[in-house]
Amino acid sequence: MRRFIILALAAAMAAGALNADSISFSGGESSIVLRNGRESVVLSDGASVTVGTMSINADSITLSGDGWRYVTCSGHASVVDEERGISILTSSIWYDRTDERILISSWYEVNDTENGVTATGASMEYLLSEERLQLDKDVTLLRDTEDNGIMRCNAESVIFSRGSNTLQMRGSASVVWGGDRYEAEVISVDLDTESITLDGRIRGTING
Repeated sequence: MRRFIILALAAAMAAGALNADSISFSGGESSIVLRNGRESVVLSDGASVTVGTMSINADSITLSGDGWRYVTCSGHASVVDEERGISILTSSIWYDRTDERILISSWYEVNDTENGVTATGASMEYLLSEERLQLDKDVTLLRDTEDNGIMRCNAESVIFSRGSNTLQMRGSASVVWGGDRYEAEVISVDLDTESITLDGRIRGTING
């Protein structure tokens, strides 16, 4: 019976690899359900899943769906992708491997070493294929600029396009940088050129 379960699981994992990046997993403890249409694997005690170049770790990880499409994590969860230059710390993660979409509905910390950005908030969506992060709920984003120190961006919602290295901020949006402060309904920032565009009702304080 045990041999049948291992073979069935291996076959299901192989089928999943045809539809998305290859996936491997490990955990100190695990439980497996192999029921037609309801297959699932629950990992705990040092649970780890690797998908392509991305490593996911958490107290508990559940794999489910056709071809192990969904990865659900809870408790001290992290995502590390050295190739993309991004890492995420949080307490809950839902990942759709087919759509390449990560959803987080808990407090998170993002570290983007490729673009020199760190961010915190309480909800986010990461579309991996588009390299687009939708950061929500009391977002703070920091960028260390060479000439004028830390650029601090705050808003209720921030769209961070990693490919173009740009921000679009909405809702109580503000930027504090080089001793100056800018506030507006919508603020756009090009992090490469360090240009700031304000739209709607605007306010500012410029020193110097």
